[in-house]
Amino acid sequence: MKTILKVTFLFALVALANTLFATGNLKMNILPLNNEKAVVAVSALTNSNFNITIADDNNQILYYQESLNPSGIYSKVYDFSDLGDGTYKLTVVSDNLTSERQFQKKYGKIQVGDEKTTLEPLFWYDGNILRYSYLNFEKEYTTLYFYGNDQLIYEKNIGRDFNIQNALNLSKLAKGNYEAVLCAGNKQFTYRVEIQQ
Repeated sequence: MKTILKVTFLFALVALANTLFATGNLKMNILPLNNEKAVVAVSALTNSNFNITIADDNNQILYYQESLNPSGIYSKVYDFSDLGDGTYKLTVVSDNLTSERQFQKKYGKIQVGDEKTTLEPLFWYDGNILRYSYLNFEKEYTTLYFYGNDQLIYEKNIGRDFNIQNALNLSKLAKGNYEAVLCAGNKQFTYRVEIQQ
């Protein structure tokens, strides 16, 4: 009878998580079942491949799994009994979206932190204009750097806005290879530009 109740509770938790997750493009949750096990539930609006990584607080990867079949819903019970007390980060990457949650194992209990979502910025270069757009979910301080021949040519402090949309006029630059780097908090996104004038 206890086993049936536990299995029923587990499926109820996963169903609740999937219902809550339906509001975003990629959502991930860690639902502790007991002191050593937790359900990891991932939901995406589109069927796509994804990978799951668990790393310690030194960013050493302890676990990595890549999905073999595109799916919009994933859930699995993970046994964390081999993990010592400490802080860990579970990361799910699907296409250009990343979802992270820190969790802490302390005195045999699992405590889960808030989810952080990152959507890679969109860059496009057309007609001597470099445009970029970025949704800054975490409202981290953001800066754009533009390099040519490994030298910094331009720097723009953007701030902590949520919706970032800007453009650079590159018409005065000489022929060559350049690089735009958008930094948001400790994340860096790089886009290479080839000017063929």
